[in-house]
Amino acid sequence: MASPCPSERSTITSRRSCASSTFAPAPRQPRKLFGSAFPISLRAEVSAVGPTALLERDSQLEALRAEQGRGRLVLVAAEAGGGKTALVQAFLAGLPRGVRVLQGACDALFTPRPLGPFADVAHATGGELAQAVEGGARPHEVIGPLVDELRTKPTVLVLEDLHWADESTLDLLRLLGRRVEGLDAPVLVTYRDDELGPAHPLRIVLGDLESTADTLRLRLPSLSAEAVGELAQPHGADAADLYAKTAGNPFFVTEALAGGGEAVPVTVRDAVLARAGRLESRARSLLEAVAIVTPQAELWLLERLAGDSVDALDTCLASGMLTSHENGVAFRHELARRAVEESLSPARRLDLHRRALGALESQGTIDLSRAAHHAEAAGDADAVLRYAPSAGDYASELGASREAAAQYGRALRFSDALGAEARGDLLERRAYACYLVGEFDEALAAQEQALECHRQVGDTRAEGDSLRSLSRLLRYVGRAEEAMRVGEHAVAVLETLPEGRELGLAYCNVSHLHQHLEDEEGERRAQPRARAARRPRRARGTRLRRDDVVVPAGAVVRGGGSLLRAGARVLHRARSRPLA
Repeated sequence: MASPCPSERSTITSRRSCASSTFAPAPRQPRKLFGSAFPISLRAEVSAVGPTALLERDSQLEALRAEQGRGRLVLVAAEAGGGKTALVQAFLAGLPRGVRVLQGACDALFTPRPLGPFADVAHATGGELAQAVEGGARPHEVIGPLVDELRTKPTVLVLEDLHWADESTLDLLRLLGRRVEGLDAPVLVTYRDDELGPAHPLRIVLGDLESTADTLRLRLPSLSAEAVGELAQPHGADAADLYAKTAGNPFFVTEALAGGGEAVPVTVRDAVLARAGRLESRARSLLEAVAIVTPQAELWLLERLAGDSVDALDTCLASGMLTSHENGVAFRHELARRAVEESLSPARRLDLHRRALGALESQGTIDLSRAAHHAEAAGDADAVLRYAPSAGDYASELGASREAAAQYGRALRFSDALGAEARGDLLERRAYACYLVGEFDEALAAQEQALECHRQVGDTRAEGDSLRSLSRLLRYVGRAEEAMRVGEHAVAVLETLPEGRELGLAYCNVSHLHQHLEDEEGERRAQPRARAARRPRRARGTRLRRDDVVVPAGAVVRGGGSLLRAGARVLHRARSRPLA
């Protein structure tokens, strides 16, 4: 008989130690896989913020406590990593003194052990039950000794992971379920409901028990965004990003926090790949195809990527790794998708992305952002430059400046073959997008490179306007004096050219800087240039875009300063010119 865990109650367990009631992420220790895709030592480390308090599990825990001393079959269901064992252990930790706990579990074996969890229980109890099980008795021959054992003293019977149960275990569960009402022992059954397809043997048994046994079903939902935020707060983690990656799965949340900066914690990766490894080869191939497509894989696209393996889609859905959506399928959790994607060999990953790009290009209307993503992953520079800048422009038009900055950055990573003029244009767009989202360091770096490109091609007007933009960025990061020097340089460069919007904006920028520095003398010295701005000098054939002739808000609201008024006059004159 196994040694009882330190407790005031009588406890009998087999193969598993009493789980700690500390559920918050702990320092990493060596972990061992035992009969599960998840490390056993982690099973109680989910969904909690204190020594005994579970997050968002109060109602389920109270329901379990209400069953103490009552003969009833309690079915505890959740997805993989959903906190089933944590809930059960929290319930067991609060049992009164003298209540015996018998525990057994099914294992993730290709050939499950006959009567696996009941064999664990029999090994712990000994006696007639052990003789029957060890002697190879059939389920109808084991049910008698099992019921007799449960009647000997107050007991809680826990049967875990029955989604892996063999047929004899399920037969014995069916027999026990029909007799449990006459006992004083609740029977707790845990299983992963996301792995039960329509024809799964356990689903059939549960359906039968629903009409013939006294059952209570407890479904554990994923953690809410608020609960994930409560767990993330002590770690300084981004709660929104954590929730997006984990979808509130307690195991994934806990491991992501414990893993610190790891994109995919090793424990999550091992758990996901172990689960995928139990599927047939075509199903694994299909998972790989879905893993490289975001946010979801349409069926027509999967047919191009996976070929005949698409026939294994039902298997992947039944496994719980994929979920169906209106227009396609996707991984249930982003961390699981990343784990599978990272497991791909370089050649396999490259081939899938090339196929995806080809499939997207064959469509009448192409998704620019997705095409750019697959083009980059496929290492196709020409395709990246074909799609990423346009994707950035589209995002910019929609006000999605962060996405725009990312797309321009993607294009720039493949811009070595571009000329200085085209590269300078891309850098200008990225600098402005980064500026709009407050990424000033990135904006400064792009603007400085853009300035160098304009100088290389001898585009003086673009150089002056780039200097003005650089000055503005320097002011935003607190480098006001340097911003003034650069801003003055921008004015000097642009004053050598026929008048245009660039000069008007440069005047306004320098005026803002004088006001920012409270430099009245500098403003006074600038008056001659301001008066000169009253005399229009226009380059022949100059055409302005409509969005170039908007007077800055400061010119309207603040209204002071000679340069500011001069800049406003320049821009006002520009309004009367033909618009491109």
